[in-house]
Amino acid sequence: MKRKDLLLVLTGTSGSGKTTLCTRLLKSFPNVDRVTTTTTRLPRQGEVHGVDYYFSTQENFSMGIEKNAYLEYSKVYDHYYGLSKEAVEQSSSAGKDLVLCVDVHGAQTLKRHFNATQNDRRLICVFVSPSSLTELKNRLTNRGTDDVWTIQKRLQTAEKEWATLPQFDYYLCSQDKESDWQSLQHIYFAEKMRI
Repeated sequence: MKRKDLLLVLTGTSGSGKTTLCTRLLKSFPNVDRVTTTTTRLPRQGEVHGVDYYFSTQENFSMGIEKNAYLEYSKVYDHYYGLSKEAVEQSSSAGKDLVLCVDVHGAQTLKRHFNATQNDRRLICVFVSPSSLTELKNRLTNRGTDDVWTIQKRLQTAEKEWATLPQFDYYLCSQDKESDWQSLQHIYFAEKMRI
């Protein structure tokens, strides 16, 4: 019996560690490819165009919206993020699973899209987040990439995002990098064995 390849979506609050988990999954499993999303925000230190994100100008992103080039997109913290149809097609080699990091709104859109159409992949959405606003605030502060106003905005958004938790397949309550990695591996192995 042939099993469907997975599209594993990691979503959740900002500062949850989902990007770190995605990177580790890719390094550990050669049968997993990443779908790279596009953003209009500037690269953070160490981020590489075409690997972490496709970095785009606001003008180019807007032209993509007009041309219906995105499966999903949203404006988050004054910057656009989107999943282009081309990026999915380029990553859709048969026999490989795909992993994708998107915000909560993007994950909801993908779930609607995959539920409404026949697809040769099985979509699995994992919501990653620390257990409290206090822990999330500490992480965002220690990350050192955002000012106080932005952190406050991210915390307000996180409260709304937690309300969507029942819409997803798994909740990975983020504790530390090693525990989170063990949890993600358990989810991945379970889904690979699902009939």
